[in-house]
Amino acid sequence: MRSVFAPVLLPLLALAGAVARWAMQGSGNLYTAVAKRFYVPDPDLGWRIAPQTPVWLGLEFCAVILAVAVGLLLAALLVRRRERKTARPARLLRGLGWLVAGATLAVPIAAVASGGAPAGARDQIPAADAVKLEAGISGSLGAPAGTYEVVTHPGSAVTAQLKAGGEAFDARLGDVRGTWTGDPGALASPVHAEISVAADTVDTGITERSKHAREAYLLADKYPRITFTLGNIIAARPDAPGSLAFHAAGTLGLIGKTHTVDVTGTIARPDAAGLARLGLTGDVLLVKATFSVPIRETALAPDAGDFDGDRIPILVSLVLRHTSG
Repeated sequence: MRSVFAPVLLPLLALAGAVARWAMQGSGNLYTAVAKRFYVPDPDLGWRIAPQTPVWLGLEFCAVILAVAVGLLLAALLVRRRERKTARPARLLRGLGWLVAGATLAVPIAAVASGGAPAGARDQIPAADAVKLEAGISGSLGAPAGTYEVVTHPGSAVTAQLKAGGEAFDARLGDVRGTWTGDPGALASPVHAEISVAADTVDTGITERSKHAREAYLLADKYPRITFTLGNIIAARPDAPGSLAFHAAGTLGLIGKTHTVDVTGTIARPDAAGLARLGLTGDVLLVKATFSVPIRETALAPDAGDFDGDRIPILVSLVLRHTSG
């Protein structure tokens, strides 16, 4: 008769496979992502989300498999004692043991089958270099003055770059709405922007972590939208053909409090080839901006110990289209 302890071999095999997969991933991640988010270079947006979303195993899944192996070992001891007492094989219990043991192989196999990271991919959007500008405004973009509205597009998103629980990860927010009003050909003239995102769209790449971020940190039910207002541009200069680097002051509205922030970034007008790649028409502007907020000055201050760091960098990516003059 096959040993009652034989099923334990399957979760041990699954554990070895899961640990090997985790090591090959190279992310050092603690938690499993059923659909891992990667960023790949993009000629227009800088970085975009890759279409590939492989299963990315975390150490917690390895711990679960180990617990299953231990549980099956203890169950096997009980089954052996029962069989010795009754002098009959416990076929049902043995079958359940094999069923549970076999199930542990499913996720490592699915992870390997789902593939690896795309070429050139990053776990997080690389932080932009700080833009250091001399005082004054120079350069212009050949785009019409007026109001530009945020386009619902993969390039429109706000991302907070977080370090917590020993991991670094992006918390990406969607449902971006808002407008930018000004003259791209004369940035010294008054400009104004109002942007907001839905707090309940926050996506950290891990379902339970995202749910916790919505409910325990962002209090999305009470403060449904995070807002940002941009004032006049303080300094600007040409950055690349069809692109200007800028420095401006802004105001962040987060969890019932407002914060003055220092904003740097770029504003660009894509050419015809860029518009084709983006799948857009008309007069379009691409804005990439970054700023940071001190955690202890926000409503997150009571939870500051949960974060590995004292500031939250925030990256803003907007696709804007001219709607009125």
